Parts: sequence; structure tokens; C-alpha cells
Amino acid sequence: MKKLIQFTQRSYRLFLPVIFILLIIACKGVKHEKQSPDMQDVAQLLVDQDAFDDISSLPLIPCETSTVYRAKEGEWQFNLHSYLTYYDDKFWAMWSSGRINEDDRDQVIHYSTSSNGHNWTIPGIITSSPEAADGLPGSVVARGLFQSNGKLCALVAYMDHVIISRDVYKKGWANLRLMRFEWDGEKWLEGGIYLDDCMNNYPPCPIKDRLFMTRRDGQSRKVYTVLSNTVKGELWTSTALPGEPPADRMGEPTWYIGPDEVVHIIFRDMRREGFLYHSTSLDDGVTFSAPLKTNYPDTPGKSFTGRLSSDEYYLIGNPEKTRDPLAITFSRDGWSFMNAALLRHNAPDLRFPGRAKNNRTFQYPHAIEHDGSLWVIYATNKEDIEISEFKLRDLQKAAGLKMNQNSF
Repeated sequence: MKKLIQFTQRSYRLFLPVIFILLIIACKGVKHEKQSPDMQDVAQLLVDQDAFDDISSLPLIPCETSTVYRAKEGEWQFNLHSYLTYYDDKFWAMWSSGRINEDDRDQVIHYSTSSNGHNWTIPGIITSSPEAADGLPGSVVARGLFQSNGKLCALVAYMDHVIISRDVYKKGWANLRLMRFEWDGEKWLEGGIYLDDCMNNYPPCPIKDRLFMTRRDGQSRKVYTVLSNTVKGELWTSTALPGEPPADRMGEPTWYIGPDEVVHIIFRDMRREGFLYHSTSLDDGVTFSAPLKTNYPDTPGKSFTGRLSSDEYYLIGNPEKTRDPLAITFSRDGWSFMNAALLRHNAPDLRFPGRAKNNRTFQYPHAIEHDGSLWVIYATNKEDIEISEFKLRDLQKAAGLKMNQNSF
């Protein structure tokens, strides 16, 4: 009996390291299971529904702000739709520029570069408005920067004209097509139509072995999700987003993939009910649930979502009735956001009035993380393009994030 006990003890000591290793491997193999929207409160996008009730009580995150382009009398007084990326050891920005009004036929697409994110080159032009069917200039809108096969690409929406009306869904984007441009090291080369009848909001991003993007068509303005056949983005499958009134008029979507691999889309509500809408996909972007109104207030305006290197998700937008302040919230699980803070507040006065230009606003944000900072580009009063650098450690401190101290 004594020998049996000694054998058992020796065997335990011998196999304990093996068991420990097997347990580690098993734990590493565990993945977050995709949770059905029925198991989550899709509408509870904001943890604290009263988070934005008292803007003055929210922390203002310190930043260094610089001007990418400042509007001048007699030049390009309307500037919006700014996008940012980092390529070839430089920051690159692109945006739409018009002489006076939004969506005028004289609009061009500007770009600028910076080695440090704060000192920007004199803008160049990616493209100007093409000739429309009526012989007059058409319209162009900046639609984003992205990298493909090691090349820097820019997307621009071309259309013959925009029919202006008081109801955005009665407007028309005639002969709408999304054009692709590629930087050859010296200039932008037109690469033809990237996707026909497409007004995207942000450039494509990969979901596993395919590219994902959203689009609205030129007439109905209905939102579609589009998936390419490969990461090259050559052939696209377009699927109409489900949703009956009032969830049928979505606009300017932003999206991200949660830690459980659920794909989330956050929408601007074009019916102007004052809250963001939320839709999810459990099959890698193939199908989506009908958008639901959330408890997250919105001006309405264009929002942007992203994921920090610390694995914290962020949502940047305008939670007040006006597009000031520009605010941020954070999420760990991708389902709900908290720790509200301000990025910019108390915008300056408008200098050059024009159609669809708003006084004292910060709007249409886009952001990237680079070298220990979150860089946010946006339009001030739809006339100046500005960029703000937020140190990740300041995001953590000001927003009270409960992150690993070694995250940044």
C-alpha cells in the first residue's frame, strides 16, 4: 500500500507540468462566443443614459490642435468630409473643398501631408469635378483613404449634380459612381470606378478574407452593406439593410468588429429623432439586424468608431443638439459605451456664411492611432480642417478608463 501511494505521488509530480501546459493551451483556444442581439440590449448603447445631461461636468481631454487647412476670403471657404491615414512615414489628409457652399459644382478634393501631424503642406488636388451630362461641372465628395497591396488609395464620389431640397431623402445623386485614385509617388492616378451607384461613408476594411463597406444609392438613399469576394475588392455583393419606418432612413454609418466577432454598425438617424441607431451581424457582415434606436444622443451628425491598441473601443460624435462639443465614449465589450469626455468644446464663430454651414461646430470626425496618440481630424464650422492629438495616457486619465497600466 505504501509503495502504491509513493507511485501515485511520483506520477502526480511527473504529470503536473504536462497538465498545466494543456490547461494553458486550452485557455488560449477559448474564444468569445458571438452573442445574439436577443441576448444583448442593442438599444443600450450608452451605459449611463444621463451621461451627457451636464456637458460642463465632463472632463476635457488635453490635446495639441493644429490647422490642416484654414479657409480664406475668395478661396475655398467650404471644407468638410476629412479623412486621415498614415503612409510612407507621413500623415495624409483628404477632404472636400468648395468656394462658398456645400455640394456646389465647383467642389474639388484636396489632400495634404505632414511628417509630424501638426505642420501640413500646401494642399494639392486629387481631382476636380468632372463634366456632367448637361455640359456643366458635376460634383465630387471625398470618401476616404485606405491602403491596398502596399499602395495608398483615395476614394471620391462622382455625380452629375445634387438636387437640393429641404428633405435630404428627396435629393438625387445623378449618375453616382465611386472612383478610385492611387498615389504613384508623385501624383494621383485615376483607377476607374471602384463601385457603381455608391456613396460610401468610410473606406473598406477587412472582415476575415473579404472587404466590408456600406453604401447608399443615388436615388432612394437606402443603406446597403457590401462585401467583396476577396481582400482585393474586385467583385462586390450588395445587400439592402432591413428596417421598416422609422428604421428605414439611416445615414453615414460607422462600424467595428467586437471582441466576440460581432460586427456592429452605428448610424446617424436621417429622421432626426436625436439618437444613434445600432445594427449587428453574427455572420461576418453577410446579414444585419434591422437598426434599433439607442439611448445614445446625437445631433444628428457623422460619428466615428475605432479600437485602441489597448483593445478599448471608442465612439466620437456630437451628443448635443448642436455639433458642439465633439465628445468621446469608450467600451470594452463593443456593446455599450461609458466614461464620456470632451475632445473639443466652445467652437469659434463662423467667418464665411454659406449653404448648410453651421456656426460654432466641430463635426465629421475621423481618427487613427499612431505613435502613442489618437489623432482626430474634423471640420470646424465646415470651413477649417483641424487635427487634434490626444495622448493615450491622457485619454486614460481624463476619461477614467479602467485599463491595464501597461496598455499605453
